[in-house]
Amino acid sequence: MPKKNKISGKGLQNYLESYQLTRECIVDLISKLRKRNRNLNNPPTPSEVADNDEKILELVAAKALLDAKLAAFEANKVSIAPPSDLQLNSLKDLIAKVDKLNTNQKISDEIVKLSTDVLTEFNNIHPDQA
Repeated sequence: MPKKNKISGKGLQNYLESYQLTRECIVDLISKLRKRNRNLNNPPTPSEVADNDEKILELVAAKALLDAKLAAFEANKVSIAPPSDLQLNSLKDLIAKVDKLNTNQKISDEIVKLSTDVLTEFNNIHPDQA
């Protein structure tokens, strides 16, 4: 697996796009959970708010780890398996599912599943750091 200084233009482009897509997805999921917690039309129970807050914290931690992985890659400290077009498309498909979630339904379980799937896809690029 190559480090940044050994990756071709297409491999680097796919990596940076996969990072950006994953990060935006996590930010979107956090926003959806926060919006769910503030939904006045269909207010969540206190237990749901607590569960959502816990998931928000997990996603914030995942975002910080994602940023650290990018920083390590940018510093030429870690090797990656550059994502193929197929991997990038798989990530885009997962993110499309996130975009379809609305905050008026019970989304917590789906958010956990989708965030896990998205992060797993990205972690396949960083197999030594997963």
